[in-house]
Amino acid sequence: MTISERNSRVFIWAEAGRSLVFMIPVWIAFLQDRLSVSQISIYVAAIFATQLVLELPTGALADLIGRKRTIVLAYLVDAIQYILFVFAVSFPQFLILAGVSGLAEALRSGSLEAIVYDSLKQDKKEDSFSKIMAKQGLRFQIGLMISTFLGGFLYTQWQPLPFILTGTLLLGSSIASLYFVEPSIDSEKFGLVNYLRQIKWGAIEAFRTHKHRLISLYYIAVGSISWMCAIYFNDYILVDLKFDASTRGVIASILRLINISLLAKLLTNEKIFNFRRTIIFFPVLMMVGLLPGYWLSGYWGLPFVGLVMMSSTARWILLGKYTNAMFSSKYRATAISTLSMAIGGLVVLGIVISGPIMEAWGDTRLIYSLLGLLSMITIPPLAYRLIKNS
Repeated sequence: MTISERNSRVFIWAEAGRSLVFMIPVWIAFLQDRLSVSQISIYVAAIFATQLVLELPTGALADLIGRKRTIVLAYLVDAIQYILFVFAVSFPQFLILAGVSGLAEALRSGSLEAIVYDSLKQDKKEDSFSKIMAKQGLRFQIGLMISTFLGGFLYTQWQPLPFILTGTLLLGSSIASLYFVEPSIDSEKFGLVNYLRQIKWGAIEAFRTHKHRLISLYYIAVGSISWMCAIYFNDYILVDLKFDASTRGVIASILRLINISLLAKLLTNEKIFNFRRTIIFFPVLMMVGLLPGYWLSGYWGLPFVGLVMMSSTARWILLGKYTNAMFSSKYRATAISTLSMAIGGLVVLGIVISGPIMEAWGDTRLIYSLLGLLSMITIPPLAYRLIKNS
């Protein structure tokens, strides 16, 4: 078995555990019983603020001491914070857990994709990366669909159950990650000087040429808006549309099923989604999904939530292959972490600002429209320049 075959299989099994996030349809309701709207916004923002601070150091650490160790630690830390989540009762305790969650995301960010891509590159199969990520994206969505469907029902039986199950499966992912094999890439011996140099040149790698800058800025614009919706506003808007916990689980799982079907039939077809069409696809999808948010009501709002949900999934599958192919192996994890850091910073800013707006307005729908307006202002100009210079 080649290194790329082995690591691809381990990647699938490790991510299978992470895809079963049973708390998706209920975590907002769980926090609403304990925190105010502004406190919930600060809690979510604190996760990404921590990730933002640790993104480059953990990316550089992965490039220097190995992706495998950081990935194993990432799953383990994430598992611990999910299990402890149900015991938190005060805002300071939730803030501590937010920091732990941000650390896990920073450790995993960049390293997981990089170990798969570098394994393929070592076997001269890097052209298969997009297909592997597409297939894994489908599997991940299936896991999310199943766990989302069950999460609401589990919550009605015992509120801590969705969180404990999620953490337990992440422990399994940590164990599975022990079977990764480090690819033979051009890396340097760990040390303070090399560590700081790795951070510097990894960040430079992300914006090294005009083409690097364009694709990185486009990725950041799409990623920041779609990701803050994926991790916060999509779940919150289902609560604001007045669906109960069990119904939210069913609705979210159906939307993910539709998402999976479109990914399998359309988004993974490289003849349809070439570079040009991919770049055009995101601004159209996000503006159509977000701009009408102010007027959403009940079941009429669900198609728009589904479109916004798709934008986040498609970002990983369609754009990830272009950013990974652009960066050199030596600085790839650090460069990817640089983009994630920029996305995290914008997510923190957006969520913190949203808290007072949501308290004044009463729900999330206005935020949807404001994000649609932001998408219209930022993404189409970058898309035009990317297509013109491709």
